[in-house]
Amino acid sequence: MADRGRPHDNLYEGAVWADMFRVQGDELFDAYMVDDQAIVIPETIDAIRALTRVEDGTESIARTNAALDIEPALI
Repeated sequence: MADRGRPHDNLYEGAVWADMFRVQGDELFDAYMVDDQAIVIPETIDAIRALTRVEDGTESIARTNAALDIEPALI
């Protein structure tokens, strides 16, 4: 991820690389690399907002992504 110019080492993103997909018969196998906190932190923030009904899901996700500098896609 650092090679792609991402400004932080502790990314709040899940990386999925095309070469990590494999099709065997009618099954798809994939793997992704992600820091342990990458999914937990954004999801927890959005869950708290959902439970307290502070804002709707779309607004919460956009706000969290902006605050944590999460891009919708890298490619």
